[in-house]
Amino acid sequence: MQDIQNIQNIAEKIRTLSDGEKRFSYTDLTLEEQQARGKPKKYLEAAIELFRALDGKTIVEIGCMRQPMNHPMSELHPKCCNDGHSTVFWCSTGAQVYSVDIDFKAVRIAKKSIREYRNGKVLWTDGHKFLKKFKSRIDLLFLDAWDVLPGTQYAENHLLAYLAAKDKLRDRNIIAIDDTDVGGGGKGRLLLPVLQAEGYDILVSGRQTIALKL
Repeated sequence: MQDIQNIQNIAEKIRTLSDGEKRFSYTDLTLEEQQARGKPKKYLEAAIELFRALDGKTIVEIGCMRQPMNHPMSELHPKCCNDGHSTVFWCSTGAQVYSVDIDFKAVRIAKKSIREYRNGKVLWTDGHKFLKKFKSRIDLLFLDAWDVLPGTQYAENHLLAYLAAKDKLRDRNIIAIDDTDVGGGGKGRLLLPVLQAEGYDILVSGRQTIALKL
C-alpha cells in the first residue's frame, strides 16, 4: 500500500539534494571541475527510497555502470564514485533490474559487478531498440547512456529513449537522468521540458535529475 504522505515527505527531502552543487553551462570540463561536481550516490539512494515508497517492482537502466566498485556501497570515494556505480545500487533493491549498454566493455564491468545479485540482467544492446521491444511495466527509468559530447545528439537520444519507454511506464513512476549539471541541462536538456509538460514533478535537477509522476 502506497503511503502518499510518506512519498511526499521523501519528495521534499529530494528537493534539497542539489543545494550547494556547482553547475556548468559548458561540457568541456577540466579534471578538477569533474571532481568538483556533485556525486551520484545521494541521488541514487534517494531514487531508491522513493521507488520503495511507490512499491516499485521494475527498474530499467539505459547506460550501465562503467567503473568497478571495489569498496562497500556505504562508502563514498570521490575519484572512484564520480560515475556512480548505478547498476549495483539498483540491484541492491531486490527489484527486477534490466540494464543495457551498447559498450561491450561497460557491459562486462556491470555483469561482473552484480554477480552476487540474481535479480539483475545486463544486456549488450541498443537502448532505443530495447525499450521499443520491452514488454513489462517500468516503475523507475534511469537514463545515462549517450555521453555529453559537443557535436553529438546526446540530448535528442535521451528524449527518444523516454518516448520509446513512455507507454511502458506505470501510472506512478520515476524518471532519473544522469549528468544534468553540465551543458545547460546535459542529458536532460530536451527531455526535462517534455516531462514538465506531461505532468512530472521535477524534484531535483543537479548532478542527476529525479522526476516523479503521481
